[in-house]
Amino acid sequence: MKKKQKMLVALMIGCISFLLLPTTSLAAGTQENQEPIMMAYYRTWRDVTMPSDANSNLPDKNVTSMLDLPKELDIVSVFHYVKPGTDQQKYWDTLKNTYVPELHARGTKLVRTIDISELLKVPAQNGKKQTTADYEKYAEELLATYVTPWNLDGLDVDMETNLTAEQIEVATGVFKALSTKLGAQSATGKLLIYDTNQTNHALFKKVAPYCDYLFLQAYGGSIARLDRTWESYKESITPQQFLPGISFPEEQDHNKWDDTIEPYETSRAYSYAMWSPKDGAKGGMFVYGVDRDGKKFGDDTISKTDFSWTKRLMKSMGKTVE
Repeated sequence: MKKKQKMLVALMIGCISFLLLPTTSLAAGTQENQEPIMMAYYRTWRDVTMPSDANSNLPDKNVTSMLDLPKELDIVSVFHYVKPGTDQQKYWDTLKNTYVPELHARGTKLVRTIDISELLKVPAQNGKKQTTADYEKYAEELLATYVTPWNLDGLDVDMETNLTAEQIEVATGVFKALSTKLGAQSATGKLLIYDTNQTNHALFKKVAPYCDYLFLQAYGGSIARLDRTWESYKESITPQQFLPGISFPEEQDHNKWDDTIEPYETSRAYSYAMWSPKDGAKGGMFVYGVDRDGKKFGDDTISKTDFSWTKRLMKSMGKTVE
């Protein structure tokens, strides 16, 4: 074979090999050198557009808007629950027409958090076992219900329960169907996030390839516990997909996680911000109940926040914050 022909063949083989490499980049990016991600769960029932009794018996009026959130947040969850009969239309209209466009302009992505139970309601034709077509149709319905009407950027699935083998099979079928529209394998830029308070378990081991991130509800835990939990996940995800989270104390809270007790430098929240797995830099972290930033346990008043804890955590992780 002539030299030019050999070079051409080698070049063709190289190109084909490159094309066959697995695509593992995530929708939001998790390269080692990228700034860590900060995500916040925003409780919709405390938005200023919601009636104060949407999910509360406290007398104070709501005072926080999604536009008050720090512009440096990378992802915000529309974390929604209201009592039946609540007039919530003003919030959803404002979310669509004002909040989403403004947060998108800042570079912030918004996802809707849904419980794992929502993935288990897949109807089967004629009462038989669900088919691929059933999963695909149901995945489209989930997107049409929770994502598309408000131009959101994906779903966050909250998994805090034990599932049967049959339920795991159904949930896996829905994750797989969603993965063509959201998540690590979709190439759409839309997010598919898995959040849990558990160590690696049967369902996540099956659906990890479809997910951008694993959010660990590490509330009240030690660094040693965080290390142990990461060890359970390290065969399923990269360190950059792993984001531990802390909780601010909610009103009328009984959990007393004590994640955000001053002084800041000795707090659990700070230790999480500074922690990374021994295998590489973590993807970032999240805060739950961001509208309660700065509150002390037992303080049931509803008041504005300057998000000082969230901003300090971002700075501690190396994010640029004004």
